[in-house]
Amino acid sequence: MRHLDLFSGIGGFSLAAHALGIRTTQFVEINAHCCHILAKKFPKVPIHHDIRSFHPVSGQFDLVTGGSPCQDLSLAGKRTGIRGKRSSLWFEMLRVIDEAKPKFVIWENVKGAVYTGGLPEVLRGLCRCGYRFDVEILSAAEVGAPHLRERVFVVAYADQLLGQASPWSEQVGSQVEAVTDSNCFAGLRVGSGNETILAPWRSVKPPVCGVAHGLSKRLDRLAALGNAVVPQVAAIALLRVLYLQSLSHISN
Repeated sequence: MRHLDLFSGIGGFSLAAHALGIRTTQFVEINAHCCHILAKKFPKVPIHHDIRSFHPVSGQFDLVTGGSPCQDLSLAGKRTGIRGKRSSLWFEMLRVIDEAKPKFVIWENVKGAVYTGGLPEVLRGLCRCGYRFDVEILSAAEVGAPHLRERVFVVAYADQLLGQASPWSEQVGSQVEAVTDSNCFAGLRVGSGNETILAPWRSVKPPVCGVAHGLSKRLDRLAALGNAVVPQVAAIALLRVLYLQSLSHISN
């Protein structure tokens, strides 16, 4: 499965994809510090620096993932909605999806997208492009993290799978358990300083509140970690994709 990672950040989706045997073939990320991290962790995967100038070919990718900017959707922000200055980049992601026509799409964002109108707009856009979808709210705490970090995940797929797939809600519990108990994520680290935000959570104690002074590029690293998707949580959505992929093989 060929994976396009949009708004890649420091590669949370791709770390999860790699652990599950999914091959990332392209990044799109504008932040210079994050691009440095991606180049270090995935040296053979090309990076395009601006989604607005990225134009894929139809059929180039099987899976597109992306957590479009959340600033205008977050309840902690101005709540200007998905047409706000930053969060409106979702429409560039939708354009890429329409051009690439992948079999599967995963969109991830803050829980505030449910309340600020972002989620309905995303679902309408996916529907217009010929996709059906599952929606779940997943949290880092579910996989053992010492913080909540709730996020909305939309898994979209082609019409022909409609009716064959079991509801995602019936699978989430076992998927959370599988990810939490798996050794696939043991030892994964991310960032130029190999921060331990990722795994294994069970061995991580809640940190003392404060700021880690003296670290190289401290502010860049904190911002990148704050925006990152937790790989174990991303893996739950990716497991749903792999299940749907198995159904597509059966239907063929």
